Amino acid sequence: MTHPFYVTGNPPLLAANQGGAEGNLCNTQASNGRMRLMSESSAKGDFQSKIQVFEPHRASLPPLIPYFKEFWKRRAFAIELSRFADKAEYLDSKFGKVWLVLNPVLLALVYYLLVTVIRASKSHNNGLTTLAHILIGLFTFYFAQNCINSGALSITAGGRLILNQAFPRALLPFSSTISAFWAFLPTIPVYIFVIVVGKYFYPATQVPGFTWNYLWVPFIVICVGVTGFGLALLFATMNVYFRDTNKLLQYMTRIWLYLCPVLWLPSALHGWHRIILTINPLGPTLAATSNVWIEGIAPTRSEIIGSVSWAVASVLVGGYFFISRERDFAVRI
Repeated sequence: MTHPFYVTGNPPLLAANQGGAEGNLCNTQASNGRMRLMSESSAKGDFQSKIQVFEPHRASLPPLIPYFKEFWKRRAFAIELSRFADKAEYLDSKFGKVWLVLNPVLLALVYYLLVTVIRASKSHNNGLTTLAHILIGLFTFYFAQNCINSGALSITAGGRLILNQAFPRALLPFSSTISAFWAFLPTIPVYIFVIVVGKYFYPATQVPGFTWNYLWVPFIVICVGVTGFGLALLFATMNVYFRDTNKLLQYMTRIWLYLCPVLWLPSALHGWHRIILTINPLGPTLAATSNVWIEGIAPTRSEIIGSVSWAVASVLVGGYFFISRERDFAVRI
């Protein structure tokens, strides 16, 4: 493909079209000038100009090793961007970051009323267990949901930054994942407080106290974060090409919540119905969450393998889809 803006080769000799001694004189001077330039170039070393053109419709991966090195070098940029986004989001709110915890807590109470009160459950101990399961399930699910929803908007919202700065674009969804993690972190003390108070009033509840199986919590959080980051890369790319993706995500994540073991226990599924946990990107991770926080036991082998598999698959698929097309973002935004 010929690009009119890129010119290669020696500049044309306009004087060659002129006649007489004047034209010959100009040609002689131009030839001497080229000889001087060639001698200076050979003295400094051979230099060959290189022009690389990326066409918007072609999807291809850049050299990955330099890309990941640049990504790691600029990780501080993603951290600072997430801090700025957090401050800007709650700047006009009186409660500020309290909503990060208050919103899922209020939703947990609503779902608790639907699951327990409407069913006319008579056992307070089972009621506290149900509330604890819904709380920790919603906190964990909201972590992944915030990664995906914020990450899906990160490219279109950062259009000016993309047009004016050269950096790995994956830093923008990564910054959204960092923000989601900092929003998730305060929910853990809230959950522990609810359980401690609940066990004081209802000592016979099935929710366990401190166990060594809580050491599995960082593994679960990492799997949720990596899975959310991979899906954020996927939906961020889709949102560039199809701007209604973010609107559809609101309904998709709500349906996804009902398909996850948040409002129901993983033990409620038997036989072939357990495939719902396997094909669900957060199914194994949320089942492991229920085992650790509610049952007080370690995750099963299938839950560990499923959590790691979905995390790796999400990053590989989302990363390929994102990185192979990120050079097209500046044209599409």
